[in-house]
Amino acid sequence: MNKRGFSLLATAVILVLFLSACTLSASKAPVVTPTADGAFPFPVETQVSLLDELMTQTAMASGEGPKAATTPEPEAEAEPTETPEPQIAAVIPTLERPKTYTLKKGEWPICIARRFDLNVASLLSLNGLGMDSKPGVGTVLNIPQSGSWDSGARALKSHPTDYTVKAGDTIYTIACAFGDVSPEGIAAANGLEAPYTLTAGNTIKIP
Repeated sequence: MNKRGFSLLATAVILVLFLSACTLSASKAPVVTPTADGAFPFPVETQVSLLDELMTQTAMASGEGPKAATTPEPEAEAEPTETPEPQIAAVIPTLERPKTYTLKKGEWPICIARRFDLNVASLLSLNGLGMDSKPGVGTVLNIPQSGSWDSGARALKSHPTDYTVKAGDTIYTIACAFGDVSPEGIAAANGLEAPYTLTAGNTIKIP
C-alpha cells in the first residue's frame, strides 16, 4: 500500500471512531477493537452467555430473581358423603268393624267396644253377656254393625306417643290400655311380626 492510500485509510478509521463516540452513551462499555484479522477478541457465543449472566445478576439485584418452576399441588379428593336413607312412614292399617272377634289374652268385651266404636249394651246383649261376665280367651264375640260408643271418650291415654314395655305386656293389653288403638296398628308402627314378642324395658311407638 502506498503512502497516500494508507493516509486515506487512517483518516476513514478516525472518522468512524469519532462518529461512534458521538452516538454511544457514556455509560456504555468501550468499543471492542477488532484484531488484525478482523475477528473480535472473544466469540459471539461467549458474548451471549455474558449477556444472559448480566441480565440474571440485574434481576437478582432488583429483588426479583429467577422464578423457579412450581409444581401445582394435587387437589385433595373430596370425601364421599353418605346419603341418609329415606325414612319410610309405617302404614297403619285402617281399623274396620268386623262381624266377629276372637278375644286374646288380656282383652275383655268393653275393651273391644272402645276399639271398634261399639255401643257397650248392644255388644253385651248380642252375645248374651252382662256387665259382670268374664268370657275367656278364645271366646268369639258377635260384633253389632250399628251403634257407636256413648260412654265418654274412647281414648284412655293420649297418643301418638312412646310407651315403655312392662313385664307381661302384649300388643293386645297395650291396645286395651289406650282404648281406641288396635293391636295391628301397634305392630305396624314398630315393624313387629307374629307372634309380636315384646321385651320389658323396650320403648315402642303407639300410633
